Amino acid sequence: MTFVETDQLSKSFGSFAALSSCSLTIEKGTIFGLLGPNGAGKSTLIRLLMGFLTPTEGRALINGFNCHQQSLAVRQVTSYLPGDARLDRQYRGRTILKLFTALRVDGCLAKALEIAEFLELDVRRKVGSMSTGMRQKLAVTIALANEAPFIIMDEPTANLDPTVRQQILGLLRLKREEGKTILFSSHILDEVEAISDTVGFLKQGKLITTAEIKTLRNNHRLTGSIEQTLPSIPTSLSDEIQLVKQTGNKIILEVKGNLLKSLEWLKQSNLSDITIEPARLRSLYEEIHPERSELKP
Repeated sequence: MTFVETDQLSKSFGSFAALSSCSLTIEKGTIFGLLGPNGAGKSTLIRLLMGFLTPTEGRALINGFNCHQQSLAVRQVTSYLPGDARLDRQYRGRTILKLFTALRVDGCLAKALEIAEFLELDVRRKVGSMSTGMRQKLAVTIALANEAPFIIMDEPTANLDPTVRQQILGLLRLKREEGKTILFSSHILDEVEAISDTVGFLKQGKLITTAEIKTLRNNHRLTGSIEQTLPSIPTSLSDEIQLVKQTGNKIILEVKGNLLKSLEWLKQSNLSDITIEPARLRSLYEEIHPERSELKP
């Protein structure tokens, strides 16, 4: 069942197209990972989903509600953690949690305090005296302390240590088990791969492709050396073997599906120094964004 849908969703600011003809679906009870460098259109897409921006063209639906025309209904079924969450520094953490849980019909202070304890967050401290990481824990707690069926998490693990990151991923998995639908935006590829069912890649305002993580894990990346021209890939294997890159005598191939099916041709191709490893999200990302190889692992 589709819970989130965009159809040719576009947003321009003057002559600048921040998002162009974005069409995607997010199935109910799944986690959708949103990837792309700064300026790719991730924040614009999220703000259109929340009804904060008016689309130039196209439409977006959340649980059947039009994100622009029915934005209040959309926000009632959505819990949103912005990437730049700012909280009043004069209040103590517990007061902030009490305030935000009271704003939602489905908010729960007891649940908020339980999450805060799990994350080892001292809610007695004033926000102004909290570290950046503590304030991020507080913001995450607010976003998860309700029963909203749709959750948008924009960079939820920013400024957090690896242990806390894993704790937050665990909390999101629990939400998925409860049937919640989650949009997870992050620059940390390993996190996106570990948590997501499906990923979408944005580049220069365009959704380049989407991929199922379970399908990606069935593929392999083969690296080797060749002293002559690579033989033509047989037609029977053209769907399984793809030449990704060749620089001098170094060659990279992607083998989709069952690796054994392609081994006979690979043995006859005169490749040497062969290494084979499961395809990772990083491999696909670097194909789409070769200029962004510095992205965090």
